[in-house]
Amino acid sequence: MAPRGMRPGTPFLLLLLLLLAATGGRAGVVEVQRSVTAVLGQDVVLPCRYRAQEQEQVVQVTWLKRGPGGRSAEVAVLNRQHGEHVQEPYAGRVLRRAGGAALEDGAIVLRNAVQGDEGDYECHLITFPLGNFEGRLTLRVLVPPLPILNPGPPLEEGQGRTLAASCTAEGSPAPSVRWETEVRGTNATRRSAHARSASVTSEFFLVPGRSMNGKSLTCVVAHPGLRHEKRITHLLSVAYLSDASVLGHTEEWQEGMEGATLTCLGDGNPPPTYNWTRLDAPLPAGVRVRGDTLLFQRPLAAADAGFYVCRVANRVAAKEARANVSVKGRAADDEVRKVDLVSASVVVVGVIATVLLCVLVIVVVVMTLYHKRKTKRISEKYEEELTLTRENSIRRLHSSHSTDTRTQLEETLQLRAESRQGSLRGDSLRGDSLRGTSICSAMSEEPEGRSYSTLSTVREIETQTEVPAVPLMPVPAGKEPKEEEEDGGGGGGAGDDPIKQAMTHFVQENGMLQAKPTTNGIYINGRGHLV
Repeated sequence: MAPRGMRPGTPFLLLLLLLLAATGGRAGVVEVQRSVTAVLGQDVVLPCRYRAQEQEQVVQVTWLKRGPGGRSAEVAVLNRQHGEHVQEPYAGRVLRRAGGAALEDGAIVLRNAVQGDEGDYECHLITFPLGNFEGRLTLRVLVPPLPILNPGPPLEEGQGRTLAASCTAEGSPAPSVRWETEVRGTNATRRSAHARSASVTSEFFLVPGRSMNGKSLTCVVAHPGLRHEKRITHLLSVAYLSDASVLGHTEEWQEGMEGATLTCLGDGNPPPTYNWTRLDAPLPAGVRVRGDTLLFQRPLAAADAGFYVCRVANRVAAKEARANVSVKGRAADDEVRKVDLVSASVVVVGVIATVLLCVLVIVVVVMTLYHKRKTKRISEKYEEELTLTRENSIRRLHSSHSTDTRTQLEETLQLRAESRQGSLRGDSLRGDSLRGTSICSAMSEEPEGRSYSTLSTVREIETQTEVPAVPLMPVPAGKEPKEEEEDGGGGGGAGDDPIKQAMTHFVQENGMLQAKPTTNGIYINGRGHLV
């Protein structure tokens, strides 16, 4: 048996046929995989196993690789007696997996697989006494991609659609490339094929904005030769400069204030620089610049007032912000306090004046009501007195024709007593006064100088004037008989009845009473007075 394999002659073939005929045509089975996949740079096993029959053994295993045009190249020979033999191109890379075991397991290990190892392989087995058997498999070497992420040109706020980054992955077979990010944008993918591999390039475009600064942009590559997806992360850098502003100044700044500061607010990428100046004048003495802050290291003075300018700049742009610093003087503060005190005093005086005015109005209203009630009472009193006066006049008219002096005195005293009682009776005398007023007003309708009456009028007057007699003052006992004699001698029958006395002065004509002409000239004028 030659080291490179057996080429049996005709006698051997005849013997083999006889053996097959004697065994009834039974033969073993070669177990191989149709396809084997290897990863570039890793070891791969090429399996070839023979399932032998009874009293059968494998004598030799030969591995061949089919080349272009159908030509085969020997890789390795495994012999039971002579051991292993590997051809020069595969020296050091091909090993027997089973070691010193039987050749029924004729698998070999191909170390550090390369793309040149791809192709079809044949496993030839020589058995005794059944002869030759073979199996075929295809080896595929995967080339995993090594993705590369290339950032685009510098991004600046205000640009249009710009390339942010591109990701390229090459492998066999062609890999897949996608993007993961929270930034809004679009991507474009292109592919290119090579002899043993293919490359894929994906580009990501966006419109730069300051909100995108520091955001992540991740390229994700998937491939059969990779156990896990490969990720490459790129942090976006967008250059920008925000608007500047000054913070710290308030209206409470005044002379003598300590610890005053001005802070310049401005953000950007790259970080901006700050510069403080004063408009139309240099910075005051005792003022220090510390980054974005202007420090007044001494108490404020009136000369510190003015316009302060903060300039913020980076490679993108430069912006300014101004602050009008005003410092109140102590005199001005005193004036403000005085004005506040005067204003408070004016308010207090106004409140007091308003209260006094309200009190005055209330007093005036109360006094007005009081005087109205008092005037009403006086008017009522006057009406009562006027009524009593009229009644007294009528009684005098009745008693003028009597010669009894004592009767006139009693009537006068009785009228005075009635006058006193009238002020106490109130409403009862008011009614009488009203009736008396109506009589007097009726009498006053005639021209002055004419005296008239009717019987009904005289009777009404007598009825109104009849009131309980007021007791007279006690008269001495010695005089009382004398007065009675005088009354009896001078009065006669007419003095006992006032109505009869009054009727002697009237005459009836045409059913009406008219006053008799007299020589004493007593009559009632238009105002109700006796003349």
